[in-house]
Amino acid sequence: TPPGTSSLLPFLCSVPAHRCSPSSSQVILKDLEVLAEIASSPAGQTEGYGPSEAAEPRPSQVELHVPIRNSQLRPKGLECSPSTPTMNSYFYKFMINLLKRFSSERKLLETRGAFIIRQLCLLLNAENIFHSMADILLREEDLKFASTMVHTLNTILLTSSELFQLRNQLKDLRTPESRNLFCCLYRSWCHNPVTTVSLCFLTQNYKHAYDLIQKFGDLEVTVDFLTEVDKLVQLIECPIFTYLRLQLLDVKNNPYLIKALYGLLMLLPQSSAFQLLSHRLQCVPNPELMQSAPASSTIDYTELLQHFDKVQSKHLEVRHQRAGRAEQPERRVVL
Repeated sequence: TPPGTSSLLPFLCSVPAHRCSPSSSQVILKDLEVLAEIASSPAGQTEGYGPSEAAEPRPSQVELHVPIRNSQLRPKGLECSPSTPTMNSYFYKFMINLLKRFSSERKLLETRGAFIIRQLCLLLNAENIFHSMADILLREEDLKFASTMVHTLNTILLTSSELFQLRNQLKDLRTPESRNLFCCLYRSWCHNPVTTVSLCFLTQNYKHAYDLIQKFGDLEVTVDFLTEVDKLVQLIECPIFTYLRLQLLDVKNNPYLIKALYGLLMLLPQSSAFQLLSHRLQCVPNPELMQSAPASSTIDYTELLQHFDKVQSKHLEVRHQRAGRAEQPERRVVL
């Protein structure tokens, strides 16, 4: 007799845990494809369960708790984002079981966690993945695991090419959907102070980042904490934060960005990361030297800039289309 949905999901979630060799990539991807198909199935939209699901679960089965969907019972800012398709009940069960598996088998999280989440973002909707995991982690009682998981998710968010669109959505917070997603992520990201600051940098909430860093003086500064600050400084020098570094030229309009970076500098011991950030801040220009008189011209430079943006957007779209096509055969062998 085939297993019911309640037992099938935990069973499939457990499969990757026993296969951590490089040759297991294709097997893991097949498992994830099956789970993604179930998670997006219209069958999960129906209310109630079939006869096979109605029976009392056996003691050996993993107990599933689907997050409350009633917005009146959820903390403010944690409503499901209306910008993404509503996933069925299987999706939330899968997310809960996957996080439980990561919690009980930390080796799986360390060796395969990022790989599994990145592939799920390709197979399903990346915003749904992050929204649901952040929502579930908000209720996580194992605070150490919650902090580790948030750090993992944040690293994926900031570094994975698969999440380019999601980063762009969060970078400006122009829409209610993006602001709602930010609030959802923020509440769970609070499990890890440094990742919370990095989320504020990503979303250009520089004043709030500065306010958070001011509170770091009241926290216990451990070696792990300083290591994460060190990694954040390294990330600031990466292409993902090019826009942030360019904003340092506009001293007048970004005072809290500069204050936040100086705050990180004051937290660091005399290390390579300290030197790196110190050298970057030395490049911040004197605001008096940046003042310039408006230039008069008969050429419509605004229109030319708009044309530049339009052409570059086309190039960007083509590059991502090519990358997406190349990703399909390669993602079965690249970890």
